[in-house]
Amino acid sequence: MLKSSEHSDTKPFESLGYPVRADETRSAAVCRNENGEERVVIAARGYLLIVDPDNGSCRQLPFPDLCREYPFAAMSTRSGLFCTGAGMCLYVLDPFKSEYIARFEAPSGEEHAGFAFAEDERGTVYATTYPGSYLLGMDAAMQECRVIARLDSDRTYAMTLAAGSDGWIYAGLGTSSPAVAAVHADSGEVKTITVNGNAAPGSAQVHRGQDGRVYARIPNSSHPSAAAAENWYIIEDGQERPIPEASVSPSLYRGEGYRKVHQDLRNGRSLLSWELSEMRISIQHADGTRSEIPLHHEGNAAELSPIFAGPDGNLYGTSNHPLHFYRFEPGRRRIMNFGPDMIQKGGGGNIAAYASQGSKIIGAAYAGGLIHVIDTSRDWEGVRQPASPGTDMVSPGLRNPRLIYADNRVHRPRCAVSLNDGIHVLYGGFPGYGAVGGGLGIVNVEEESVTMLGHEQVIPEQSTVSLTVLPRWGVIGGTSIETPGGGQTSAKEAVLYAWDWASRSVTGTWVPIAGAREISGLCSGQGGDVYGITSDSILFRFDVKQGKVVSLYDLSPWGSVVRNGMMESSRNGMPIVIGLLSRTLFMITAGSDEPVRIAALPEPATCGLARIGNDIYYGAGAELWRFHWKKEV
Repeated sequence: MLKSSEHSDTKPFESLGYPVRADETRSAAVCRNENGEERVVIAARGYLLIVDPDNGSCRQLPFPDLCREYPFAAMSTRSGLFCTGAGMCLYVLDPFKSEYIARFEAPSGEEHAGFAFAEDERGTVYATTYPGSYLLGMDAAMQECRVIARLDSDRTYAMTLAAGSDGWIYAGLGTSSPAVAAVHADSGEVKTITVNGNAAPGSAQVHRGQDGRVYARIPNSSHPSAAAAENWYIIEDGQERPIPEASVSPSLYRGEGYRKVHQDLRNGRSLLSWELSEMRISIQHADGTRSEIPLHHEGNAAELSPIFAGPDGNLYGTSNHPLHFYRFEPGRRRIMNFGPDMIQKGGGGNIAAYASQGSKIIGAAYAGGLIHVIDTSRDWEGVRQPASPGTDMVSPGLRNPRLIYADNRVHRPRCAVSLNDGIHVLYGGFPGYGAVGGGLGIVNVEEESVTMLGHEQVIPEQSTVSLTVLPRWGVIGGTSIETPGGGQTSAKEAVLYAWDWASRSVTGTWVPIAGAREISGLCSGQGGDVYGITSDSILFRFDVKQGKVVSLYDLSPWGSVVRNGMMESSRNGMPIVIGLLSRTLFMITAGSDEPVRIAALPEPATCGLARIGNDIYYGAGAELWRFHWKKEV
């Protein structure tokens, strides 16, 4: 039976509000009807924004089922309809009537619908799904959507799609290795097109050119020095033929990744940008002049990432999609949102893990494994003043925060810890798309330099997602066998490992919970004890000296794990571990076994966890919350 302490109601809790109100700019499309009227439609988390480019009017429409997921792609049809997807659903909008005319669900088990779109000569619209890589065909007029084929059983990302005039549909696949899936629209026959010997991570890309033909680019890892022109193909009747890059007809899409626009405005006008956070659309006209249309919409509050109590007594954090950097000042009860430009190359990412040495905070950010130094002893004035027009850089002596390193071997950071030498910070996480096994980064905070160890030097084919330090036993790491970037691993279960600073090597490994896929959190206890929690909310105490688990608790009745949900602290002069699950705040007195619930949460937590004085902070979606713990006796 799990125990509760004296706090069982919500009175000690206080919402501090929404630190960031902003939407990430993602996909858009220009829709044109038979009368030549045009609308720009922008897909955002939870809604579509319809803009008339001629008079500047805006109309915001929430998704019909109030879905709050992010869209990944969008397309306009020949008849002027707008297609996108969010979560498990596909949506078709008539932007001229401001009405949704169809909604379809992806096959059971899929997480996202609408990773890419295409339309064939008959007006059938095709879309891809994740992670099953299904090709769906939909007819909005007939209210029909069916599975055409499964594109691949291993390659989970189908991010580009093109319909040929030959009756075939082509999808660019990745990320464990690049390939093109060719699907005959009527028979459902699937052919896989690859480059001989190419087994490295990556993605193929396809597009329908402005000439109506289908083109593909397939990376060739067997010839890494080959010119890009050798990787281009024209595909017809399910067969590829190499062509020089100069022969490739441009796509009707512009942009990269999830940030693309389909088609351009008439009369030679180009949509340069569609910025929801900056509330404007920028258009370039045929004569080279530019104009802007202000956007009017309610927008959203952005969800929060893990938070950190800085050495200056303030709370720091970022939002997800887009990344805005903020600070909460407890003494002034003030939230300062420093916007999207404070963190270099922030974009649609987030700072996911923090540790500090002295006055400097080290923040490890997605996407791309970016390492930022945040010096809390220095002024941040002038940070937005560029050294030259069109750059994001200032003099290294002025920039604060500043980017010091990037490495895809920890593309998705998950954990960081300060070493006892007062100089170094370790961090870990998942690798880039298609790769298996994340690295372990070593930051020298004094020199602001980074050394990266590959997963082969730590735990092969696994990623370090939790870290703690034991005074006598050195660094203890917890791993995950998950591959969120689409890689394929042979690892079967997560491990604990001991890592020696002097030799920079692993000195011991254990499997604390058989079959566990991830050890999501770690904290040191007393002596050789480590407390850990798995992604299934199984809490355990592990005795490093004995090399075995000495206690085990299933905390799933208290909720699911959240990022950065465990921390070392103290209470009444005793060392404790504070834990956060989606529905519960709990504690463990170091040296004991049994977790005690401090309080049930008024709103589900999505990220943690920081303590300043007697206040414990966490995030619940886009909202920052504080729990005031009664004074220690």
